[in-house]
Amino acid sequence: MAEEERTVERAHLEEREGRQVLVIRWNTGKTSAGRLFGRYGAGGRPDFFRLLFGALAGSLRGKFGPQGEELFNKIRDSDEFKKSSKEMFDAIKEWFFNEQAPKYGLDKGDIFMIITEIELDINTGELRWRKDKTELYYWVRSDRCQQATAPKECKELAEENARLKQEVERLRSELSEIKAKLASLLK
Repeated sequence: MAEEERTVERAHLEEREGRQVLVIRWNTGKTSAGRLFGRYGAGGRPDFFRLLFGALAGSLRGKFGPQGEELFNKIRDSDEFKKSSKEMFDAIKEWFFNEQAPKYGLDKGDIFMIITEIELDINTGELRWRKDKTELYYWVRSDRCQQATAPKECKELAEENARLKQEVERLRSELSEIKAKLASLLK
């Protein structure tokens, strides 16, 4: 996995209507909702921004060399970047809590990872989240593992099991009678 990870290009530049757009495949790594979105991250701030800024700065350095750091500092201080990064944070947070957590039954403390695509307009500093290119991976805690069968199905299966047991007993008894008749005929 680590070897494959090194060969995958995480960021590439695209030319769109005369502007340069950096497209980044961003991975949050294993985290929890409290750490990523809440005040449980480093310094009491969400880890979301630390992870995002690290991905952006690293991608810009990777594409522009030493100039990438200067470029990141200029972009980070722009009003458009500040506004769009906050909007992206709110959108991903809403997507996670309103769509994904209920869909998969995620609770506080559950561990997950988000892999998504983000676009950074190099000229304006505007960030754009590609929701359609977003994946969520989560780990199920062993204390939440349950029988996969619903209660109604369990009742139906128990009834079927009881019926089959009776049928087996009836067939055993019938087989025993047939064996006895056969033995008496052979004598």
